[in-house]
This record gives sequence, structure tokens and C-alpha cells, in this order.
Amino acid sequence: MSPNVAILGYWDIRGLAETSRLLLEYGGINYEDRRIQMSKADWLEYKTGLGFDFPNLPFYQDEDVKITQSKAIVKHLGRKLNLAGSTLKGQADIDMLLDLVADFVAMTTGLCYSPDFSESLKAEWLAGSGSFGKSGPLADRLKSLQDKLGSNDWFVENQLSIADFSLWEFLDETRLLFAGCLDGFDGLQAFMDRFEQLKGVKEYLNSPRYRAFPIWSVRAKYGYNKV
Repeated sequence: MSPNVAILGYWDIRGLAETSRLLLEYGGINYEDRRIQMSKADWLEYKTGLGFDFPNLPFYQDEDVKITQSKAIVKHLGRKLNLAGSTLKGQADIDMLLDLVADFVAMTTGLCYSPDFSESLKAEWLAGSGSFGKSGPLADRLKSLQDKLGSNDWFVENQLSIADFSLWEFLDETRLLFAGCLDGFDGLQAFMDRFEQLKGVKEYLNSPRYRAFPIWSVRAKYGYNKV
């Protein structure tokens, strides 16, 4: 393989790698989307021979770095593509939103991987009731994002950044899993439409390389099969 071809390795799902795929497509970076299709036991044995300091999925390498950890990869691509914020305040806001999305995704996976998943449990999760009382309703989380966006096109200093890529991925997964959840959030829906028109992103989303499902692994009770 040419040394000028980057490699992104992850399971054959969206999961924690899709934001990086979106960035690579937007940036026009020549890369191999290496989708790991092996058992977890085989992967645990295989990964030790790949030469990473901390072998894990996703992994990424290009002419500059050879790294693991999903947010580290996103931040590296952000710096490479000048999407990591132009001021200290902007960079701090981007970091905050990346961590916020990670928290929101953890809430989602807590439901989707629950061995007790059911439609009634999903209803509790949406309402922030029952065992999900501490997380609050999904609508409140979405409102906080719409308030942050305000009348701007993009979330941080009204400049496209890696935060927008991470937030689009989270919101896209969420609207697929919980139909109608963005109804009434006109600002977020306009953001989604605007993002989908970005050069590189538009072509990717309309190509066979983009697959809405599976979002999570086959072990998930919800989000592996198309909803």
C-alpha cells in the first residue's frame, strides 16, 4: 500500500469511527477504510502485532501519526484540516462539545446494549424516567444543543469545526433510532441539512460507502439491524 494512503481501522459498523470517516471524506484524504471482521477473541490476539502503543479500535495512521482512541483521531484530523478552532475559546468549546457528545452516546449505548431492552425501556429512556431518571428526557438534551447553536450555521464561533462533524453523527444516529425526535427542533434540522451539503460529505452520504446501519455491534439489542 502507498505510504500516502491513510488507514482507519474499526469494526464494520458506524460506532466510534464514523465521525472520522466523515472528516476523511470531507478533507479529500486518500484512505483505506479497514473494517475489521473477526471475532473479538481473534482481534485481541491480532491487535498486538499492529505496532500501536495502545492497540485498540478505532486505530488510525498516516504519514504523521500512528494512534488509537476515537477522540484523539478526530482531533488529529481536525488539526490537519484546520477544523480544530482558531482561538483558545473556540478550542475549549470544541473540546467541551466532543466530551458532551461522548456522554450522550454513552447514554444511548446504555440503552441499546441493555440485556433487558424493550419498547417500554426505550420509552423510559426517551422520557428520562424510571432507571433513566438521572439522565433527563432526550428532548432536554436536544434543546440544549439547539440553544447552543442559536441562529448560527455552526456550533463554535459560527465556523465549521470537528464539533459539527461529531454532533451531526450523534444527531443522525439519534434520529434513526428514535424517529421524530428532531420534530420541532428547526435549528437542528437546518444544521443537519446544511452539513449534508458540504463537499465530500454530500458525495459520501450518497455513495455505497455510507451505511446508516449497523450503528452498533451485533451484541447490541437495538441499533444493529435497520430500524
